[in-house]
Amino acid sequence: MKTIKSALLGAKSLIDTTEDVLLAELRDLLKEHRELIINRLIKDLPTYLDYKFNVKTTKQIHETVKHQLLDLKHSRVDLDNYNAVVNQVLTRAVIHLTNEPFYIEIDAYLAPYVKTRELKFA
Repeated sequence: MKTIKSALLGAKSLIDTTEDVLLAELRDLLKEHRELIINRLIKDLPTYLDYKFNVKTTKQIHETVKHQLLDLKHSRVDLDNYNAVVNQVLTRAVIHLTNEPFYIEIDAYLAPYVKTRELKFA
């Protein structure tokens, strides 16, 4: 049994009968955590885009970036983006999940798009 502690999800237990089962459960938990972060970002997207990318949004940029975030939210979690978390889950009994790997994925996903949109609509 593995335990993952998350500020957003609380403590969650993962069954580690096999590595495949463990990683499937981890993928589901990461997806749930990522969804919560994306929901929070969408609520105040202009502030986040200004803070992270130094972009003042127009209504069109806001809607297209929101659409991109929703696509990411509903997509399957790629465990390659979470190697550090996977390694911890495989080697430890208790793992403290931070938001950092999620923001790295989200920012990498949005960065090329936001920069392109900024040039096109600015």
